[in-house]
Amino acid sequence: MIKTTLFGISIMLIMVSLNIAQAQSDSSGTQKIPQRSNINDKYKWRLQDIYPDSIKWENDFDRLQSHMGDIEKYQGKLSQSPEILFKCLTLRDSLDNLMDRLYVFAFLKKDEDTRISQFQELANRVTALRANYGETKSFIEPEILEMPAETLENFLKSDNNLAMYRFYIDNTIRMRPHILSAPEESILALSRLATRGPSNIFDMIDNADITFPKVKDENGNEIELTHERYYKLLLSTNREVRRDASMAYNDGYLNYLNTLGATLGASVNDDWFYTQARKYKTSLEQAIDGDNIPVSVFTNLIHTVNSNLEPLHKWTAIRKRVLGLTEIHPYDLSVPLVPEAMQEIPYDSAVASIETALKPMGDDYLRDLKNGFNSGWIDVYETQGKQSGGYNWGSYSTHPYVLLNYNGTMDSYFTVAHEMGHAMHTYYTHKSQPFIYGDYSTFVAEVASTTNEALLIKYLLDHTSDKKKKMYLLNYYIDQIIGTFYTQVMFSEFEKAIHDQVEQGGALSAESMRKIYRDIYKKYWGPELVMDDWNDIGGLRIPHFYNSYYVFQYATSYAAAQEISERIYKGDQTTRQAYLKMLTLGGSMYPVDELKTVNVDMTTPQPVNNTIKLFSDLVDQMDALLKEK
Repeated sequence: MIKTTLFGISIMLIMVSLNIAQAQSDSSGTQKIPQRSNINDKYKWRLQDIYPDSIKWENDFDRLQSHMGDIEKYQGKLSQSPEILFKCLTLRDSLDNLMDRLYVFAFLKKDEDTRISQFQELANRVTALRANYGETKSFIEPEILEMPAETLENFLKSDNNLAMYRFYIDNTIRMRPHILSAPEESILALSRLATRGPSNIFDMIDNADITFPKVKDENGNEIELTHERYYKLLLSTNREVRRDASMAYNDGYLNYLNTLGATLGASVNDDWFYTQARKYKTSLEQAIDGDNIPVSVFTNLIHTVNSNLEPLHKWTAIRKRVLGLTEIHPYDLSVPLVPEAMQEIPYDSAVASIETALKPMGDDYLRDLKNGFNSGWIDVYETQGKQSGGYNWGSYSTHPYVLLNYNGTMDSYFTVAHEMGHAMHTYYTHKSQPFIYGDYSTFVAEVASTTNEALLIKYLLDHTSDKKKKMYLLNYYIDQIIGTFYTQVMFSEFEKAIHDQVEQGGALSAESMRKIYRDIYKKYWGPELVMDDWNDIGGLRIPHFYNSYYVFQYATSYAAAQEISERIYKGDQTTRQAYLKMLTLGGSMYPVDELKTVNVDMTTPQPVNNTIKLFSDLVDQMDALLKEK
């Protein structure tokens, strides 16, 4: 199932602050991260809803291990009758469902505290079992493709049960040129265990091994720097605090510079291996073809944004002017321009206001959203060893699960709305679709999350009369577009550049990737920006790059969500009903076609151009208000 992890997307996207109520101090006064045992149970997810204990998990692990070979009895027989094909596919779905349940539980337990070896071992064991199971069932699609098209069509027409699999079978046929023989598919399935290495190594560095220097906050208190606290410090009005935090944070990664370069380079090489094995021309084609997304959607996005960088350059210049700087650096790009309007938002208050802001979605959506908030779906606060950032996950046979590291700022507030958008999408998909279509593409996943965010910011702006608060919200909206739209396009351009380097016969190193990242970063932010030496490691610390060509879909989804949310917010019931229907479609349609059911066509530049225009208008509004200040 889709695991949506937000950490590392952008210094704009997740900037979370220290919630003093959740912090602890050691004898020296340094604020420490709390232990999980110190958090109230109502702010923890209920993994016992999946398995009450590890014994039950072990029982299902053994059951899957002993029964996954049952699928092999169908090998070589799928063309004999529609009944045999149907039985094979339903058995596979049943085993897949159990595998997902085991896999999700193991990794959610690991993410509660990445330092605990017991759950690292569970995750490693189920990953190995998953690879072996993938090899066991790998004959299915090659065997389907060996069947004449006429035979498959007759099967689908003659068996009402098998008809459920029509879209799946049609899509398999569409991908015929890239599906290999059964023995070759078996080898590729087994190789997945080895090629997960770069991602696993990065994950261990990023969440278990890396340590950051202690730094001082704007009150002079020495604090233990973490991923989440770093983003809080970037909001400080004290420039020295921002600079020191930026230097310390990036120094933590610079200690692993060569390893980070090697792991990301190895991941790109892995992508190129599968691209060539599956007979695609580029890793980009290979990454998005499964969802039938035209390459032009990606290339048009990059081209359209590159042709319209002036509003972003203007915003850089406004920041420099308002902050009174002779030079503007990356650590100056997050601090609010109206800091006096900043306020801490307790988690329970955030939940209540999100429920109010999402009322335009209708009574049913609101009822189900409230149920999610109150039924053990969410793990709220940062604790020692916990996976950083935020995501929605779960398996078909469980309710959704949301990981947060809530720390009280506007950004963590919006992250709640974002991740619950994913959770509601998951909930409605699982409720409406059979297992075979119980997942959904990232291309539409991020629409569900950012539509919630868009409704929230629109609500807050319309219900704020205080000028300073309105300016703060406008500032936030601008930074949100930068983080979820412009920054994702910038990341995507970097990702394309490093893949092109390998695909054209070149090699990657930490230094070469730092230069590529630095050049693209400076192009996006414009001539006013001065980039410090330590900042160009940013491209080596983005976890999303280990899932190739993932991040561009944040930008396309954001553009789609702006159109959808604007119509829903204005009371367009046709759009609301179409959108709620879209949330139930799962994988039963291609994602580009799903968006067309809500009258959004991402094969055209219109949604992207509209988002750029929105950004430009917000910058102009903010500039005018700042000049009146």
